[in-house]
Parts: sequence; C-alpha cells; structure tokens
Amino acid sequence: MDPDYFLSNLASQPEELPLPNFPTEEQSPPPPDPPASYQPASAPASDAAPVEKPYHSKRPHKKSRAGCRNCKARKVKCDEVRPTCRSCKLRKVDCVYPTPAASPSASPSTVGTLPPSPAASTGSSLLVHGSTPDGFSTPSSPAGSQRYTPAPSDSSGVVAQPLWCPSHIDAADMKLLWFYTTATSDSFSIGSHTPVDEILKVRMVKVAFEIPFLMDSLFALSSLHMQSLNQEYDHSRALAYRARSFEGYRRAVENAAPESYAALISNSLFLTALSSQAFRDEDSKDLYIIDWMIVWRGIGLVIELMGVDRLFETGMHELFTRPAIDLDTATTEIPNHLLFMVSSIKPEELDFADVGTYHEALKYLGSLYVSLRDGLNPVMHLRIITWFTFLPRRFVELARQRRPRALIIIAYYAAFLKIVNHVWWIEGVGQRSLRDICKHLGPAWEHLLLMPEAAMAVDDKVDVVRVILQDPNWVPSTPGNLHLDPSASVALVDDAGRRVGWTPIERRMVVLDSKPAADVTWNI
Repeated sequence: MDPDYFLSNLASQPEELPLPNFPTEEQSPPPPDPPASYQPASAPASDAAPVEKPYHSKRPHKKSRAGCRNCKARKVKCDEVRPTCRSCKLRKVDCVYPTPAASPSASPSTVGTLPPSPAASTGSSLLVHGSTPDGFSTPSSPAGSQRYTPAPSDSSGVVAQPLWCPSHIDAADMKLLWFYTTATSDSFSIGSHTPVDEILKVRMVKVAFEIPFLMDSLFALSSLHMQSLNQEYDHSRALAYRARSFEGYRRAVENAAPESYAALISNSLFLTALSSQAFRDEDSKDLYIIDWMIVWRGIGLVIELMGVDRLFETGMHELFTRPAIDLDTATTEIPNHLLFMVSSIKPEELDFADVGTYHEALKYLGSLYVSLRDGLNPVMHLRIITWFTFLPRRFVELARQRRPRALIIIAYYAAFLKIVNHVWWIEGVGQRSLRDICKHLGPAWEHLLLMPEAAMAVDDKVDVVRVILQDPNWVPSTPGNLHLDPSASVALVDDAGRRVGWTPIERRMVVLDSKPAADVTWNI
C-alpha cells in the first residue's frame, strides 16, 4: 500500500467533521452512575417518631492521618503498615501512600484531588492531581519532559494508579479514562485476564500519558462508546479529541521515532474503531468501506515502518494475534458463482491481469465460510473483524479503483459483518456497506449480488447466517468446548494463515512447525 495515500486519506478524516474550539471554560459533567451494587442509605420516614438512644462515651482512639489512599477513599481506618496495609492486603489491591508535601507553603491551586470515581468503592481510585512536571505535553514540547510514574500493579488485573495527573486533565477527562479502562477496552479483546487485556487496560494507558495523541484516542473512543449506549457525553469535546487524535497520529507517522512506536502501533488499532463512526452518519460519503479498509491496512504500514523487531520490543505484538487459516480447506468453501466470476474473465478485460489477486481474496472469504459452519463463537467474531488485515495489497488497490469484482467480494464480506453487529464500533458497518455497494453496481451485476441483497433484509444474527449459507434450517452448534478460553485459539499468524514466531537470535519471524524454518508471508 502506498504510504503517501494512507497519510493523505488519514489527513482527510478530520476535515469531514466540524472542528470546534476546545472549551476554555471547563464544566465538569455529573459523575458517572454508581455501580449496580451500590445501595443508598434509606432516609428515615418523616412521620416516624425519633427514637431516643442511650448515651455511650466513645472509646479513646488514635486518628489515622497518614493512611494509604485506598483507606482514605473508603473512609476506613488504616493501620499504616508499610509497604502494604492490612486492609489493602486483604482486598488484594495496590497500597499507595501519599507522598509528603515538598513545602508547607504549597499553593492550594496546584495541589488537590479529584472527586472519588465509582471505582473508589473497590479501593482503586484512578488518578490524583498533584504538583508535578507536565509529562503529558503537546507534540511540540521537548522530548525530554518528565513522565509519570505509575504505582506498581499486581497480578490481580487492577489498573496501575498513576501518582499524579497533568493539570489540564479535568474531571470530565478522568470520567472518560475510567470508562475506557472499565468498559471500552473490553471491545478489543475476546477474553478477560489475557495478555491482550493487560496491554489494553494497563500498558496502553501508561503510554497514553507519555504520547498525547494516544490519550486523545482513548478519550475519543470512550466518548463514541458512551454515545452508542445513549449515555451523556460532551459532543464538542468528542469531536475535538477525534480531530487531535487523527492529526497527532498523522504527524507521528511522518516523523516516526522509536519513543513513539508503542503509541503508533496502539493507535493504528484504535483508528479502526474511531473511523467507523462514518458508517453511522447518513451524510458521510458512499462506499466508505473502501476508506475503512485502508485504515485497517494502516496497521501493516506502521509495522513495516517500525520493523517487526521493534514491534516485539514494544511488547504490543499480542494485540495482533489472529485465528489461523487453512487456505486449502478455505478454497473448497468459496461459492461457485464467485469462482466462475473470476475464472470467466477474458484476456481482453482489464481484470485479466489480476485473476490471481481475486482468487487469493476469495480464499480468505472462503475461510469465513469454513469457520461459520463450526458455529458462532468469539474466535469466529475475531476472524470476521480482522479479515481486512489478510488481503493482498493489490486487492486494496483494485477496491480503490472501484473495480466491480473487488466490490462484489467486499459485499459478501459485509454480510458477515452483520454477524458482529453487537460490537458497538462495528454496528451499522455491514448494513451501510451492503447498501452502498448494491446501489453503486446497479442492475448489471445484480445476478452476483443475490446473497448480499438478501442479507440486507434481515437483522437477526441467526437469520443472517442462514442467508449467507443459503440454509433456512441452520441452527447454531453447541460444541462441548464452549467454555474454553477463546484466546487459546488465536496466535500470531502470517497472511497465509500459518502460525509464526519470533527468533530473537536471528531477529526474524519464521513459520512454526516447518522444517526447515520457512519465511513468513506478509501482504503489507
């Protein structure tokens, strides 16, 4: 894929949005709703007679003024045992003691704490404002700015607690960050307590405090997620976050530096969700699925830019695990009329030189049919969502040229996207793409679009599968391994669908279980 085209396409993303000035008078929104387990204390009935209670003198006790943050947030007595107090040890959370003030004359305007978030009930307050260097700087700030230091995290999955928060991150931002760590991050993982889960909830947040455009992406994602749930959010802020994210990422790609690699590779994944909002905007341009495909291919561009060795050095490689593919089996599941569509291309036709590319794309489409016959499960969902990452680069170019055969293959894929419509950032992508492609191709190609047109008419997941398989009696299978960890079925695979591994000594990727070790196949 042409990097210049990717960057120009990325640069055009914010221009489709009205870009308001970021609010200067910050107004804190109401705090998020308390957890479902929270029960407010019942107020006494107004007509109930007061009950006189016997007086008991209070037992002498010592007040705790130097307790840990968790005990202070929960308003319980702390035994002040270091490094971990008894309460935090029993509750298995990080025990963090406040650092002593550097000077008693510290200005009240520079030292303070945020209102407790709903996470306080679990002993895990997210961030605390403090008088610290501004590590969360603008892109033009010096590279040597001091960065934040998180509290240590344990194996319980509790998000590490930064000991300070930059002064320009307010309560509204903190609400979005809390929402990301507790809800939004889950939509990029197929299992909890996995390496991917830890990267999304902990390590990526640490990187975001160092690289501003990644923090803007976290805020923008949380805003979009809240919008999809009909929760209250600041629309003008959401647009500003998104615009700054696109612009900051574009400049970071142009001036790629090792210290930004972790943020670049993380943001390349998040942009697939951020850019999907256009599918749900009626005023967005037709065939937006082509632009979205290019955003997906941007993941490969970033990996190519930084190098596979640097990808492993960042520790973010687990984000890009995919289900393996047996392309030989996949070939047997390609719909016959699509095979004929390609095999019947005449030498004088423009597409004749790309027959091999079309056949390769159809193999990846066949892999979706193979998995679908095994039933609906998280691995199948991941296979659908990551499908664009397998396609050969030449096919992406054919789609950019709006070649009818390329659009027909994408239309069949769009029907599969309706199966994962429950993923908030995929919602509407399949339906909108089916409508756009069928409208664009018109009657001349409608004989090859019978399945996509039928898929447009149904919404239930089971009905969509029945249309795709052309089996009105299909029912979801119930395999005996339904409760197994779905993450065990995914791995790092190359674009030929083979499991691959990294050899630190040779510093290269090789295909596993092959003798001699074969080189990997990438379509980036």
